[in-house]
Amino acid sequence: MLSYLLMLKTGNLKKSTQNQHMKLSLAAILIFISSLVNAQDLSVIANDKGAPGQLKLTELQSIFQGKTTKWTNGSKVVLAMMKTNTDAGQATCQKLFQMNADEVKKYWLTQSMKGIETPVFFNGIAELKEFVVKTPGAIGIVEGSEAPAGSRLVMVDGKKSF
Repeated sequence: MLSYLLMLKTGNLKKSTQNQHMKLSLAAILIFISSLVNAQDLSVIANDKGAPGQLKLTELQSIFQGKTTKWTNGSKVVLAMMKTNTDAGQATCQKLFQMNADEVKKYWLTQSMKGIETPVFFNGIAELKEFVVKTPGAIGIVEGSEAPAGSRLVMVDGKKSF
């Protein structure tokens, strides 16, 4: 990189080569920034009635894939997720489903056709949190690691966030 800058400063780098290097540098920077945005920490919150206080990541994935539909107390699991076009929604798609947003949409469309209840999707974190607080059995994925009153933070693999 240093030699590139030196060649650029002294004019020993052709214009077309300069443009190629600039484009490659910008692409690398954008990829790096994109990975930082998608690496955000997510936490799990749950209504006080239903979800346990701790889950393994594999259990959480089973819950959010619609495979686990009842809590140990027999109450119904109610999924709350951010819409897949939000940053938190995209991070959830990657971290829980190992899919992109479009693949998760297709997944839930297929599940709904099988009669499996789909998540309730939200535009904003505040709406999601309010829904979880008011809905027995609800569990949701949020940015940050604070649970609103009337809900609790669910530890995932012994951690506040994943």
